[in-house]
Amino acid sequence: MVQATKIGIMGCGVISGIYIETAQKVDAIELAAIADVNPEAARFRAEQYGIERVLTPEELLADPEIEIIISLTPNLLHGQIGQQILEAGKSFYSEKPFAVYRKEALANLALAEAKGLRCGGAPDTFFGAAWQTARKAIDDGLIGEPYAAFSYLAARWAPPPPGAPLPEWMREAMTRPTRKVAPGHVSFFSVDGGKYGVSNTFDMGGYYLTNLINMLGPAKSVMGMTNKMFDEVVRGDRTIQVESPTHVTGIIQFQSGVLCQWLTSSDCFGTGLPHIEIYGTEGTLRCPDPNNFPGPVYLRKPESQELIELEQVHSIVQDTRGIGVADMAVAIKNGRAHRANGRMDAHIVDIMNALHESSDQGKRIDLVTTCEQPKALPVDLPNWTIDD
Repeated sequence: MVQATKIGIMGCGVISGIYIETAQKVDAIELAAIADVNPEAARFRAEQYGIERVLTPEELLADPEIEIIISLTPNLLHGQIGQQILEAGKSFYSEKPFAVYRKEALANLALAEAKGLRCGGAPDTFFGAAWQTARKAIDDGLIGEPYAAFSYLAARWAPPPPGAPLPEWMREAMTRPTRKVAPGHVSFFSVDGGKYGVSNTFDMGGYYLTNLINMLGPAKSVMGMTNKMFDEVVRGDRTIQVESPTHVTGIIQFQSGVLCQWLTSSDCFGTGLPHIEIYGTEGTLRCPDPNNFPGPVYLRKPESQELIELEQVHSIVQDTRGIGVADMAVAIKNGRAHRANGRMDAHIVDIMNALHESSDQGKRIDLVTTCEQPKALPVDLPNWTIDD
């Protein structure tokens, strides 16, 4: 049996729980240590999951046994922390976004290549059964030649009045063991939520873009328009100033010629429109929420208005955040490209910045990056495993 790659986690906030659970279930990686600038947060996670080694961030960077460090830090620090990890001689896997600014993303990509290290990051939901099913449907020609797409996120949420019960989805999320946090935890959204790089475009847009690239390949250019409807928003018990656009719309042109209508908004109340649809010459695919690994994928063919739910035969049907780290570890051992890689992540950062730049400059922006379409997962791959 091949020895597992030892990894570390830097940042023990809300999202760290599911990364820890995945690391403890996948044979390809071994979680050797965790760290946080807040020692209480790291100790909380260690006690929750039986992790023996709790380090300072500096100790984690210096640990000679750890080959890959996952950065689960606030968005605005991703570029800086990524640079520190790479300079410490370790491969780097980031929670989304890979960086806020294009310059940061390209610098870390170049640094990793110069040092012979790997870099990459979330989202890795495209490993999920839903998205591999959609990818296979396109690759198998079920919708003919794709020529257009639709990507939609309207995520304004009105908090309930004081004393009223929380919505069921929020109660369920708050009671998941993976999302429990140390006492005194403060979400970066409640501090930085109005800043550039923390909007829905940067925080959630990566899910949409990663899955679009998984299905359609890289993009070529964008045209964007942005707006901001509110000067301040309430985050928990804080009222914060909104400093960046919160409603981002546009057209993304893929290298294949596909034109994708794009919307990410914190200002609109959603009404149930599909998250992603792919339009082809012989049919249409309707895809689920790209924040999730599973979900129904529907096909409409020309001869009927009926939506046919496609059978899903791929194995990853649960939340498996961090599976991209295992893929990176296996790829390093076998000398192949990893799927959730830095080139794709930098391409996504490029797209998100270009949408804003296009609006500011009033013109189409040609992207300065590209990437390979990630290799599809084998149909017969067992759950909690990665192919060689």
